[in-house]
Amino acid sequence: MTTATHVVDEPPAPTAPPQPNPSLSAAVIEALAIGNLPDVKWVHGDDLCDCTYQRIGMWKNPYLAETLEVRLCCVWGKLAELYPDMVRAIPAYWLGNEQRWDTVPHEWNGETDMPPYLWYRHLARKLNRPLSAIRAEYKHRDAERPRGVPRIAPTPVTYIPFVLLDGTREIMVNLGERCDE
Repeated sequence: MTTATHVVDEPPAPTAPPQPNPSLSAAVIEALAIGNLPDVKWVHGDDLCDCTYQRIGMWKNPYLAETLEVRLCCVWGKLAELYPDMVRAIPAYWLGNEQRWDTVPHEWNGETDMPPYLWYRHLARKLNRPLSAIRAEYKHRDAERPRGVPRIAPTPVTYIPFVLLDGTREIMVNLGERCDE
């Protein structure tokens, strides 16, 4: 006689939660866990800092899934504080062709409109006022921002074909020989 055996489904044994990739740094794991990846992209001229020269350094590698962004302008400012004898902020523009300093800000002569971040800094320098005050005052006065002036297209050069007539080659060779003498 055979007896039927009844198999009882047992609940699966508890499993450990998935572990993050051990090769990731703690900072990356934390950033991914709390959604701390940057939502604002740093770009040259983004006006996110008060530095005169806004420079963003970016090094990225898809094989490492990592990007290093540095607001170089701000770092330079910190370096200037640490090493004041190694960094100079000179209130003049060096005119290399003339070998002299120019202390008057030039007016805009670009082909495109002057970028807002540069306009604010230009006005701050020209009017000798704080950048924050200029930014607040001129933020809604974009119509006053200097506009670009397209360059005039150069006139095309017209080439006149040179036709050699019989005997012209010999004359040119004779002239060339005389010049060599």
